[in-house]
Amino acid sequence: MKSIKIFLLIAFSAFCMSSLKAQSGVTKINISYSAGFPTSSFKNFISDASFRGMDLRIMHGINDKLSVGFGTGFQDFYQKYPRQVYKLSDGSDISAVVSNSIQTVPLLARVQYNFTPDKRIQPFAGLGVGGNMVLYRQYLGEFPDSRNKFAFQAQPEVGVYIPFRANGSTGVSVSGYYNVIPFKYNDTGNLNSFGFTVGIGFPTRN
Repeated sequence: MKSIKIFLLIAFSAFCMSSLKAQSGVTKINISYSAGFPTSSFKNFISDASFRGMDLRIMHGINDKLSVGFGTGFQDFYQKYPRQVYKLSDGSDISAVVSNSIQTVPLLARVQYNFTPDKRIQPFAGLGVGGNMVLYRQYLGEFPDSRNKFAFQAQPEVGVYIPFRANGSTGVSVSGYYNVIPFKYNDTGNLNSFGFTVGIGFPTRN
C-alpha cells in the first residue's frame, strides 16, 4: 500500500530527527493505533468506518504544560458496493461492482496543552494544522479512476494522558479528534471524519 510506504519513510525520518539532543524540556514520541469514521459528504463516497490506521507524533515540551511538534500517520478507508446499474459521463449505462478507496497521510504541525501535568490522569487539548496526501481510488467494474492530491487539513483534539507511574514521562494516551480536509473531486466535497487514537508516549532520552 502506497500510503503505508509514505508513512514508514516519514516515520523513519522523524525518528532520526528525534534522536537529536533536545536543548530544553522533554522531547517525546507518541505511537498510536487510530480509527476513523467518515462524516459529511465523505459518507456519500465511503460510509464504513476505517479500523486501519496509525498515528505518530514527536512533541517537544516548551514547559510542563505546553508542547509543540510534528505529526504524521495514515488512515485507510475502503468500501465495496454491490452490483447495480450506473450511468457513465457519455450517457451510457453499465452494470458493475464499485469499490471506493481513500488513503490519507497527514503532515501536521502540532500544539498540545496539558491541563494537569502533575496528576495521575492528565487531560489535554491539541490542534494539528498542515496538509494531507490523499490517494483517491474508485473502480467501476474494471474501469479505474484515481487522483492523488495534497490537501489542507486541520485536526482539533481532546484526550487524556495516564503515566505508568507518578511523575513519569512514559504512559498511555487516549484521544478523540475531528479531521477537516477539503477535497473536491467527483461527488466528494470533503474528507471530514472523526475518530480516536490509543497509544503509548515515551521520551527520546532518559
